[in-house]
Amino acid sequence: MSARIGVFICECGPNIKAVVDVDQVAAYASGLKTVVLARTFGLMCSVEGRTLLQQEIQQHRLDRIVIAGCSPKEHEHTFKQILQKAGLNPFMLQVANLREQCAWVHDDHATATDKAQFLVRAAIQRVLEHEPIETKKIACQPDVLIVGAGVAGLSAALTLAQHDRRVFIVEKAPCIGGNVALFEDLYPNLECAACVLDPLLDQALHHERIEILTLSEVQAAVGYYGNFKITVQTRARSVDATKCIGCGMCIATCPIKAPNEFNAGLDERGAIYLPYPGALPHVALIDRNHCLHFQGNACNLCREACQFDAVGLEDQDTVRELEVGAVVLSTGYALFDPRKAPQYGYGRHEDIYTAFEFERLLNSNGATEGRIEKKNGQTPRSIVFVPCVGSRSDNYHPYCSGICCLYNLKFMHQMKMKQPEVQVLGLFADLCLPGKTAQQFYNRVSETEGITIARLNAPDAVTVTVSANELLIEYADPDGRVCAVSADMIVLAPAMEGARDAQQLAKTFDVLQDEAGFLIEEHQALAPVATINEGIFIAGCAQGPKDIPGSVAQGQAAAGRILSRLTPGAQLELEPLTAKIDTDLCSGCRVCVDLCAYKALQVNANDQTVAVEPTLCRGCGLCAAACPAGAITARHYCDRMIEAELQGLMS
Repeated sequence: MSARIGVFICECGPNIKAVVDVDQVAAYASGLKTVVLARTFGLMCSVEGRTLLQQEIQQHRLDRIVIAGCSPKEHEHTFKQILQKAGLNPFMLQVANLREQCAWVHDDHATATDKAQFLVRAAIQRVLEHEPIETKKIACQPDVLIVGAGVAGLSAALTLAQHDRRVFIVEKAPCIGGNVALFEDLYPNLECAACVLDPLLDQALHHERIEILTLSEVQAAVGYYGNFKITVQTRARSVDATKCIGCGMCIATCPIKAPNEFNAGLDERGAIYLPYPGALPHVALIDRNHCLHFQGNACNLCREACQFDAVGLEDQDTVRELEVGAVVLSTGYALFDPRKAPQYGYGRHEDIYTAFEFERLLNSNGATEGRIEKKNGQTPRSIVFVPCVGSRSDNYHPYCSGICCLYNLKFMHQMKMKQPEVQVLGLFADLCLPGKTAQQFYNRVSETEGITIARLNAPDAVTVTVSANELLIEYADPDGRVCAVSADMIVLAPAMEGARDAQQLAKTFDVLQDEAGFLIEEHQALAPVATINEGIFIAGCAQGPKDIPGSVAQGQAAAGRILSRLTPGAQLELEPLTAKIDTDLCSGCRVCVDLCAYKALQVNANDQTVAVEPTLCRGCGLCAAACPAGAITARHYCDRMIEAELQGLMS
């Protein structure tokens, strides 16, 4: 049976018609073999245009359609839906781009019209080779796993936790909230961090559809979008969370002292401890690496002190398998180690701090209960804040972390509020002040008496000289002059990096990681929360440096992407344009297996040929291009289709 092609030429308002003689193109198309109908219309994407298309397909029994109009990126999906409504397979469509590739790049009407005829003829030649492609669907699991319980992960969880969907949050720390939970105030409005964050933490902790697994890490992940199996290991807390009320009686009896990681090692804690005042869940835990009982000694002091029988020294680690449809990686960030940049003196003097260490000094629940003191117990008379440590540098990280200027300003303000007599100097190469209120915050801080802001001629134009009695900071001003100032204390603002365990997670979930340790998004502009592994999403500082609102927004964006496709009770539609393999031609060389970024190609154990896993294939076509035997075909983009289109352009 001969093909029956319909050609519809869109005038696109004046966009195409003003340059291309669309009537001439329609007349030309009408004379081509297999074209049953060729006509123009003002705006094919309009309601009237779509209605016309459906009616014409049914009335003229068209079995192939060419739309000559704007870019297929804009409305190809729209026209595919119309074909489907008209009873035609949606892949029996070819779009000829007469707007971006013709009308918009030519001034001469005759040239544009001739080119339009070539483009339409090429589309007709190609659509003759099209084959119906059926879209397959699979059952899917609507539940979601979130790795990391910071603000990005919690925002995603609360957005996702809806009817008929459970959310599992895996957090390696003993409590939730991430780094933000350890802050005192939030810039630029200097709101109480706990007042802002605690309702969010409490809502997640007591949500009936959210299950939080603290002290837990992902060990393995297999499967594909809609059906992942995740193995999670949970370390024994050795304290029963259902019995412990966080009274602290057990903590008071512990004879062991260990560095307190929640205060950046600035003070000590016991082997049984609460992470910090206000930690949620507010339940003690035992550090088995330091506990005398787990080192072979007969110590039961904490158990004897507990009036609620909550201490469980016999508790064991557990392993659990979760079945979920999608995963959000929101693992947060780490800070650049200033020891790698010796010019700043970090590690060579006890009164040089990183931003996080200083945050825990300022915090009323921190190492010194909010008192800013030198290591010798004296109050500092002067503090210098140094930016861009390890960032905006060819030697370390080329990017700006985007938040350091504002949190340095916050520190400077907090210092003056706590200790008005201290002299504060802030060094800035360039001020990064994004957002609606940041400039006002800068103006407020910079005009405060006792605060001086000096400019540098380069981000790394600072050198710290350490001696027994003083810290000397030398820096180059915008004119290149070297200035020197002494200080009692220095606070460094290190670059943000990917979380320390991001490398293992990237390997487990088959996602990419950049040089700074951040997880790489599928597309920086159009898919910032997706990854190359479909169903694995990233959010917050796992993807790159960002502030709290940015992390919250990305968490909700990742949740939105999942909600748009993973519906309880519904099936998940698979990518139809996958690769297919002719096993008679496949030699089993495995060139394609190594190239596939989506791990969609598998080797058959029996004959060593390669097979495509359709649930993983994204139809990128890389395997088809690389196959030396020509055994792989990219559906809808096979050689004969491309060749037919080229012949249509040249003949």
